[in-house]
Amino acid sequence: MLIMATSISVSRDSGYADRLRVYRVLLDGIEIGRVGNGETKSFDVKPGQHHLALKIDWGSSNAIDFGIANDQSVKFMCGSNLRGFRLAIGLYYAIFARSKYLWLKVA
Repeated sequence: MLIMATSISVSRDSGYADRLRVYRVLLDGIEIGRVGNGETKSFDVKPGQHHLALKIDWGSSNAIDFGIANDQSVKFMCGSNLRGFRLAIGLYYAIFARSKYLWLKVA
C-alpha cells in the first residue's frame, strides 16, 4: 500500500543575487524551514487553507493563499526579482518594494 503525505514543495531558482543566503519559508506566519540557492525542499502540512510567503532579511515575497486536501501535494517556485538591470536598482527594493523583493508562484 502506497502512503501519500500532505505536503508542499518549494523550488528556488539559482541566481546571482542572494546566492549565499537562504529564504525562510513561512506557512501561516510561522517559519517551517529554509531553502537555499537552487534547492527544492518539501514540507509536511496539515490539510486545509494556508498562507505561504518567503522572507529574507528585510525583504519578502508576495503571499499565496491556497487549499490542500489530505494526501495532496502542491508545488511552488520562488526566486529573487533582482535580475539583469534590476540588480542596479536594489536600493529601490530595499526602501520602497520590500514585499516584492522575492517572487513566489504555484508551479
